Amino acid sequence: MNRRTRTRTRQKQINILHTTTRQRHSQKQLMQMAVWCSLVLAMIVAVGTSLHFGIAFVLDHVLYNNPRYVLNKIEIEPRGHFTEHLIRQAAGLEPGQNLWALNLPQITRDLEKLPYVSNATVERHFPDKITIHIIERVPVVKIIGLNIDLGTRETFYLDRQCVVLKPREDEAVQLLPEIIGLTNAELEPGMKLDQSSLRRAMEILDAIDHSRLHTTIDIRTINLGDPLSITMATRQDMTITFRLDYIDQQLQRLVQIVNDPRFQQRQIHTVDLTPDSNVPVTFCQYQ
Repeated sequence: MNRRTRTRTRQKQINILHTTTRQRHSQKQLMQMAVWCSLVLAMIVAVGTSLHFGIAFVLDHVLYNNPRYVLNKIEIEPRGHFTEHLIRQAAGLEPGQNLWALNLPQITRDLEKLPYVSNATVERHFPDKITIHIIERVPVVKIIGLNIDLGTRETFYLDRQCVVLKPREDEAVQLLPEIIGLTNAELEPGMKLDQSSLRRAMEILDAIDHSRLHTTIDIRTINLGDPLSITMATRQDMTITFRLDYIDQQLQRLVQIVNDPRFQQRQIHTVDLTPDSNVPVTFCQYQ
């Protein structure tokens, strides 16, 4: 009986010793794994840091501080009404800057903030040149509005996209069609007007300029006072009233009326294109 008890006790001691030894072995393995992971992570960090500073060093000496890539030439195409000083000032360009360090998208955005610039493209030409392509806004109509900054009534221009332009300094007011009916509009250079009647008026002007009508019709005023129609007066004392829709069909009818042989010896006074058919036409009485 005592022998059996001693055997069981010895087996328990052996099992406890075996379990304790196995736990210590597992802990040692975990410690070794943690040490190896730390070493690998440290090596990765060291290699990454070395690469970062190495690449930065190479870029700095090969590109960003290389005197070969210093800006010496700035070309503006076309120059138009823009001086090189104005473009360089807006773009923040100066001779001596490094071509690789220039932020071309930001330069483009800065140039397009100029009121008369519709679109700008900036190109790098190594080793030492920047080319700037400018699409200039062209005034097509004039309008008298309230200057937001000064609180005074002034003459402004609008381009095809209805962007407000201020006449250039020392420039006589251009002989352009004048928008009337929007005299209470508050205007400032660079803002875009969004009235639907104004957009339709611009479409009509553009269509006239690209048709046979441009040789016979010279628009003097564009009246947008009526929300349902556009009335244009020409320098030949003809008044033409358009609807805001079906612009192409109205222009076709206007071409037919102007070129009608029956009207060649008579001066047209008014044309009302708002009806769907039977366009009313009147003639000057003294003819």
